[in-house]
Amino acid sequence: MSGWRGIFSGAVVCAAILSAFSASAKQRSFPENATAEEFASWQEDTREFLAYALFNGEAPNSVPRDARFGQREDHKTYVIQEVEFNDRPGHQVHGWMARPKNPAAARLPAVLALHGHNGTAYKIFQKGYYFYGDLLAKKGYVVLAIDIHHRTLEPQGPYLDRGPLIRFKRITPMGQRVWMAMRAVDLLQTLPDVDPERIGIVGLSNGGITTEFTAALDTRLKLAVSSGALVRYDRWWAGDLTPCRCEYIPKLEGQLDYYDVFALVAPRPLLVQNGEQDNNFLIDSAKEAFVHIKKAYTLAGAPDKVVHDIFPGPHEFRPEAPMQWFDKYLPLK
Repeated sequence: MSGWRGIFSGAVVCAAILSAFSASAKQRSFPENATAEEFASWQEDTREFLAYALFNGEAPNSVPRDARFGQREDHKTYVIQEVEFNDRPGHQVHGWMARPKNPAAARLPAVLALHGHNGTAYKIFQKGYYFYGDLLAKKGYVVLAIDIHHRTLEPQGPYLDRGPLIRFKRITPMGQRVWMAMRAVDLLQTLPDVDPERIGIVGLSNGGITTEFTAALDTRLKLAVSSGALVRYDRWWAGDLTPCRCEYIPKLEGQLDYYDVFALVAPRPLLVQNGEQDNNFLIDSAKEAFVHIKKAYTLAGAPDKVVHDIFPGPHEFRPEAPMQWFDKYLPLK
């Protein structure tokens, strides 16, 4: 982590802030004719740059987590418990953690489940839009859901409009979410009933985008499921769509496409999910982006560990393929 601080020269900083909306590959896109070694080197360098872009130059200072567990709630086969912990100076993360009543083993795989807009950590364990936390908890996983809505950001939103793009001098909104998620992984790795080497991440919509960036940056995550979040960068920001301004990262302009961010997950198992009737993450753009992601996984020697699950529906999470993915790559036993 400490390697992110103070490593960028003035030339790199200048290159990082160039703005160039282009339909072609960005300046830092992975070379699709690279050798496996060259691709691995690109990943290492690009993670450094991505951290720089997300955190606007320097990651927040680490602080003791001081996790506080609160009220419990019974959900038949599992129990959820409220949790709060520190992630950076003066800021706390709030969430809910699910544990099975009859665990399959002494140490279980865990999943960080992230909600999107209008969601909460609590809703992750309810019927509705972000129900995948409940689904995974019923299967027997330890599941941690954290609140990453606008009220957790500094400054607070709302950001969802056609107003000016946010160009903070401080940590970006998406960087704040990624930092909270990475500190949540820290917490999961300390729990006695969690296998620290078997932690996955899942999210829909803004939660899917946060999943994308967190898995790209944090190689401790062994599996990622990103639903309703794949699109080409130019189609998202230069077209007629209305993305939430909280997803904008100024230093990414002209540097990386979203498929490059997903390429940083390789060779770890990745499932990307899109609905054919999604009016935001348009299926044609998603398919175009996935071609590049597949090439990245081929370069990494793991073409079978990435799947584009396309279903005939709107912007939503469909459980069938993701649950099979968890069974295959993050099994309970």
